Amino acid sequence: MKFKTIALAALAAATIPAFAKVEIGSFENPLPVGAAEYVFVATNSKGSYFQDLGVSASTISTNWGHTFTQAVAGAEWNKFVAFGGTGTQWAIFAVQPQADGFAAGEINAWTTVAANQGLGIVQNSQSNDGTNNLAVWFQQADNASNPKGANNRLASAFGTPTYFDNGVTSFNSYFNARNAVGVEAKMVYLTPSSDVTDEASHFDVLTSKANFDGTTVSITTAVPEPSSYAMLVAGLAAVGFVARRRKA
Repeated sequence: MKFKTIALAALAAATIPAFAKVEIGSFENPLPVGAAEYVFVATNSKGSYFQDLGVSASTISTNWGHTFTQAVAGAEWNKFVAFGGTGTQWAIFAVQPQADGFAAGEINAWTTVAANQGLGIVQNSQSNDGTNNLAVWFQQADNASNPKGANNRLASAFGTPTYFDNGVTSFNSYFNARNAVGVEAKMVYLTPSSDVTDEASHFDVLTSKANFDGTTVSITTAVPEPSSYAMLVAGLAAVGFVARRRKA
């Protein structure tokens, strides 16, 4: 069965104010794949916390042998802590819906992975709809954050419109990205493998790993093995070919 996803992110992107800071691109103005910015999300039984990390997926992936860090301290984090929730879990995402189809590179997500989450089992429709849903949530949180800044931050109480519940942070409950505080997480790239709804979505395990120790978000990118360079070049060539076809 073939399927074209509902363009929820396109609708939201058309109405997003100019002050929004999380870069995801839009259907009307697609960016190079990987230009999407990473977002940190923490969530528990009483609330959630959103922070634009201000660094793109491609910047992290090419920063071999280095660690990106950013602290969460501030008024919004203090508000999140004051909610008093238990069982805090965290995740990092970058999402970039480029078009309404299921071709590779059209709907993209870079995400942490829960320790018990299997790979290669999420379907195209599940991955794509979950990615679009995250894009809408990021824009809502951006709109609600105050004051606006280079790294927008927002604490949201449980039950409010900008609360990141477990469904949102697990791609509509099909792919769990969350881990406990202090647990290192591997990261993957998700994109459709085809326009067939129930086929497994394509994924790549990234050289990056992430962690949150309760005060600082970190993403470390290992130096890839020599064999990985050839795969990287092949992947970039494939993305370029898709982009040229779409322009043609």
